[in-house]
Amino acid sequence: MAEATDPDLFRATIGGIGLTGIITAICLRLAAVPSNALTVQRRRVANLDDFLQGFKDAAGTAYSVGWIDALAQGAALGRGVLETAEASPHDGTFPSRKAKRFPIDAPGWLLNGLSVRAFNALYWRRASIVGQQTTASYAQFLYPLDAIEGWNRMYGKQGFRQFQCVVPFETGERALRRLLETIASAGAASFLAVLKVMGAQGRGMLSFGMPGYSLALDIPSRPGSEAVFAALERITRDAGGRIYLAKDSVMSSDGFNAMYSEAGAFRALRERIDPQRRLASDMSRRLKL
Repeated sequence: MAEATDPDLFRATIGGIGLTGIITAICLRLAAVPSNALTVQRRRVANLDDFLQGFKDAAGTAYSVGWIDALAQGAALGRGVLETAEASPHDGTFPSRKAKRFPIDAPGWLLNGLSVRAFNALYWRRASIVGQQTTASYAQFLYPLDAIEGWNRMYGKQGFRQFQCVVPFETGERALRRLLETIASAGAASFLAVLKVMGAQGRGMLSFGMPGYSLALDIPSRPGSEAVFAALERITRDAGGRIYLAKDSVMSSDGFNAMYSEAGAFRALRERIDPQRRLASDMSRRLKL
């Protein structure tokens, strides 16, 4: 086992963005579940304070996730829909999932602050204030976007870039406010913004996971979006957080070095096992790995 024979290589390869080799076999320990179904609680959340309190109240729940209106401002900053779920003791009957296909590349004029604000307002109001309980399959709850084939086409031919960060609990509330204020003021329209609570520190040198709040969203590719990403990077860095490498396409090398404390150890290991940099990528060159 690599963990026993070369523990540094093992730690570098977990979350190592493909730069230290390929894992050809793995053994996992899985948790048993009592059925094929989840009991889901869903409710409307008024603002960021309400959201963070909801996560605290759901601390012992198996699953919790929030859709957040990234364009809401003022007293409504951080409003959204909070979903929590526990394994159901009984199997559910679910129709086979046939994904609906997004039919066209949305025209550029359709994706604007006004249209996305209208969509977000309608989506937010669909959820009950007092909450509602439903039963869902694991696939429905964990992979909702799988129900829409080609969902990326809603961002048009120019496409989009993803951003996901995690910020520590200690600095998280202030950082989330700054992130959301930056996105809203820039009009960086996003249909899909997700807020989660993360758990333990990851084991890999470049592991993204750490205790804190994770915010993920899509930002349409358009003039000025680079400045938005740079601002989000600064806020994340100042808060002691990290940007998720698996979704990154613009982070600076300086930002990466500040966010990932073992970046130097990772480079040293790559020099040992692959001094000619035969395993490389656009990301590795941008981050000077």
